[in-house]
Amino acid sequence: MALIRIERAVKRYGDVLALDHVTLGVDRGACLALVGESGSGKTTLLRTINRLTELDGGHVTVRGRAVDAVDPVRLRRSIGYVQQDGGLIPHWTCLDNAGLVPALLGHNDPAERGRDALHAVGLDPAVFAGRYPRELSGGQRQRVAIARAMAADPDILLMDEPFGALDAITRNEAQQSFAALRESAGVTAVFVTHDLREALRVATRVAVMRAGEIVMESAAGDIVRNATGYAAELLEKSGVAQ
Repeated sequence: MALIRIERAVKRYGDVLALDHVTLGVDRGACLALVGESGSGKTTLLRTINRLTELDGGHVTVRGRAVDAVDPVRLRRSIGYVQQDGGLIPHWTCLDNAGLVPALLGHNDPAERGRDALHAVGLDPAVFAGRYPRELSGGQRQRVAIARAMAADPDILLMDEPFGALDAITRNEAQQSFAALRESAGVTAVFVTHDLREALRVATRVAVMRAGEIVMESAAGDIVRNATGYAAELLEKSGVAQ
């Protein structure tokens, strides 16, 4: 059974149909990329998993339970979440930010968990623990955001355009670091990107979205060979040859 299951999800914002009866499953240990241009519904779909978006129709199950039957705060604290801009608390140190979720969950060692998480994302705690977000580069801030999401050892990680604001070199390094971290931690991940090249580099599966629908979903290694229509257009725009 899929760790995450979305069945016939519908979401409207006024007259805009953001999700049009979307059905999708994510198996344990997979890394799924939701790919599409702005307005395709990918962020809306991502946020249904931790109930930051409430559906107008359909349902979502996580770990075999309907998310609307689980306390939303408890659900969100059990799922790692990286916002598009990182979302770090600016007047907290890197260590305080990294240890936030373990502290909220009542662990007796949030600082130790925060240090371990910083180390896991390639930031030496001896150097970075006492620094503030304003003292970091964009890539370093995003690493702290990932550390915060991973510090409580979640089995699920959600990421919204996690590398989108980084320059090309930093972005490539961050992608490689995340891929290695996800594999070593065994976490199931879902992330949003508009860049199909990035999806192919990081994900094990790819779902291409357009106008609130999934128009193609397959193993990442099969996308280039099998893409047609809109998915083929995205490949071309991303500079990936078929």
